[in-house]
Amino acid sequence: MEPTDIFKKRDFSKVNFDYEEMIGRNLSNSNLKGVVLKNRDIHNADLSGSDLTGADLSDTILFNVKLRGADLQNVNLTNAKLWDADLYGVDLTNANVSGADLFYADLRNADLRNTDLSGINLRHTNFDGATFDINRFYKCKL
Repeated sequence: MEPTDIFKKRDFSKVNFDYEEMIGRNLSNSNLKGVVLKNRDIHNADLSGSDLTGADLSDTILFNVKLRGADLQNVNLTNAKLWDADLYGVDLTNANVSGADLFYADLRNADLRNTDLSGINLRHTNFDGATFDINRFYKCKL
């Protein structure tokens, strides 16, 4: 399979992304359930409307990434850098976002119920209309 052939399909749930370039990729409306993109550099990618349930994105740099309307339930975003990320309307229920940097992230209308938000950087983050309930916001940078 050629390196770019992988991106012509929409079900990536069993794909190994270890050697794939993730900068500028359009993976919108894709099945990415349980994928491991740990410690990766993902810039200018479009993952809008994708299902990333249970994915591991810990220690990943997600700069200017579109995740609008994505399903991020139970995702691991520990220590991820979501700089200028479009997270409008995402479902982060039961996700671990502890230690993440959400500098200039758009989390308007996001579902953050039972999400671990401890130790995150909230500088210039927009939470308008977001749903919160049992969240942990201790040691956050405002």
